[in-house]
Amino acid sequence: MHKKAIAKWPDTFANYKTKHLLTVFAAGPHRLRKVIDGLSDEVLTARPRPGKWCIKEIIPHVTDSEVQATFRIKLVLAQPGIVWPVYDQDIWAKEHAYQTLTLSELENSLQLFEALRALTTPLLTKARAEDWLKKGVHPEFGPMTLRNLLELYADHSERHIDQILTMRSMLGETVDMQPILEERLF
Repeated sequence: MHKKAIAKWPDTFANYKTKHLLTVFAAGPHRLRKVIDGLSDEVLTARPRPGKWCIKEIIPHVTDSEVQATFRIKLVLAQPGIVWPVYDQDIWAKEHAYQTLTLSELENSLQLFEALRALTTPLLTKARAEDWLKKGVHPEFGPMTLRNLLELYADHSERHIDQILTMRSMLGETVDMQPILEERLF
């Protein structure tokens, strides 16, 4: 679960148009792959931020979170009103031993993230006005609309891309990549 959970998800983050959020959402896989391109296993497993995940742990976390995203997006479109299951990211990281993944397993994780976004992006781009108002119930944030899910997951991948960029900089492995979501949504 998110450490900085908000009591109730706002109706919408008005600063961003849906079209822009869809662009950010669709760009996530390419940007995530680009931000780790060429990194050695030593850099992938380095911990420049004490007590925080290494890059190698962030990648499968983003993918596992995307599994939840895909499920929630499809569920809210087909069966609005359902309470979604709890997902504890720290337990998943520990129990699935993210830090021990081989480079091949890391690549599989990236491919799954790409495939999940390829599956859900068309669902979101085809959503009708009434679809954006359909709701499900997030275990932390309470009722959330389809639009809120787009906000959450567009922000999620970008937040972790920003973390990796910061870590790369701390490790002297900078890469030229600019933010496409200027303001964090949560």
